[in-house]
Amino acid sequence: MRDAGAPDAGGSLPDGGTAEASPCERTLGVCAGARRAQVDGVYEPVCTALSYGSSYEAVETRCDGVDNDCDGVTDPATWSPVTPLAYPLLKNQVSSLRVAGGVLAAVFDRPVGARIVRMDTSMKQVDGTNVPVDVLDTSESVGTVRSQLLSTSRGPALYYSSTGVMADHTRGHLIPLDAQGRPVLGKDGSAVDVVLFDHPVGGVASDAAVAAGGSQVFVAWANGPYGPGAHEVLGTVTDLDGKVLAAPRVLMRMAPEGAIVDHVEVLGLSDGSFLLAVLQETGGLGDELVRLQRFDSDLLPVGDERTVHTVYSPTLQLVELGASPALLVRDTRNDDKLAVVKNLFDGGTQETVAVTTLDETAWFGATATSHGLEVAWLSVRSAGASGGDIEFNWRGRFWALGQKGAPKDWTPGAAPLPLHRFAEWVLLEELPERWMGALVMTSTQTPRTHVIQAVRYCSAPNPTP
Repeated sequence: MRDAGAPDAGGSLPDGGTAEASPCERTLGVCAGARRAQVDGVYEPVCTALSYGSSYEAVETRCDGVDNDCDGVTDPATWSPVTPLAYPLLKNQVSSLRVAGGVLAAVFDRPVGARIVRMDTSMKQVDGTNVPVDVLDTSESVGTVRSQLLSTSRGPALYYSSTGVMADHTRGHLIPLDAQGRPVLGKDGSAVDVVLFDHPVGGVASDAAVAAGGSQVFVAWANGPYGPGAHEVLGTVTDLDGKVLAAPRVLMRMAPEGAIVDHVEVLGLSDGSFLLAVLQETGGLGDELVRLQRFDSDLLPVGDERTVHTVYSPTLQLVELGASPALLVRDTRNDDKLAVVKNLFDGGTQETVAVTTLDETAWFGATATSHGLEVAWLSVRSAGASGGDIEFNWRGRFWALGQKGAPKDWTPGAAPLPLHRFAEWVLLEELPERWMGALVMTSTQTPRTHVIQAVRYCSAPNPTP
């Protein structure tokens, strides 16, 4: 017998009134204050989106600045292993590219071939493809000194330059890929491999970019191996079939006498021109500067050269923000600030992007997205000598810019990530609906492992009022 005044199964009181709905089980995030909704006159026994509202998700998928699944965590990041590696990868041996339906990653962890790994938009691995490459010196794991994925007018393509300590020349190649990351085959059934340049000096590092709607490839390289020191930078422009559009020539000479090339980076600009950035070392520790020069498609200089003074090991990166190129650098003079230099050829304005944790170093990556500049970094410190290989004595946490530009720690757990000394890179790609995808490398000494890890995190829009 029901007590007088108690509601029946339909939620009605004996006197004809309606009972107040009881609170829902979840009380955080968008569920705060929710009460049970009626379904066919009966209150939900377990609250669903009918009670919690249209913003509720049983498993959170939205990047909207609110806690959609009511677990106390807003826009959680997801981590997943992508692929184990035979060797630890330097920055010049790994690259990524956003494609329809996901992200491609190219890794050179074997001396005779590359691997293309395809991920979906959640940064989970879908499949992988082995790509044969023409390696000049198979005795060295650093035989390929530079590789990167490029977006061309015909689709994705893999650029790589092949050389080695025993090679007497350096050759740059372009392998066209289909949307799944598989090599495009020629009439003979083998993978197409286009030679872009052949330089009569071994041990040379290069960089490549595309412009003119993705139909032209600009390659720049140091005229000499990095070890002994190169004193000039050369470049060429070809089409996607390797036809030379601008013959190889000297683009920049180091000055004063004795200065050497420390790093070369290029960027294709939306107006069809190219930007060359050269990190020049002039002798003393910390005595470096970045030299920048724009070139047209005939490799003729556009405007005057621009210089940005920096310090030892700034880890520069070029990005194009709107119609203007920008330079990201690590400024070790100021608690490892990450700085962006905008308006490079119009006075130049430097802004601090983020400051790493005190006494730690930033191993960072950056990219220009549809909503502005995105930056992420590993905030790293030495774990101290613990025996064995000291290259493994590094630990760090993964950070990215959050709401209102505030740094946010996306590390999965309280413990820092185990890192190798070569892991001084973060690859970033824009994903749909304001999500970002990042790739980093973790390593352990016992057992000896190296793994590329993917993290999908929210670029943190401000919540809707």
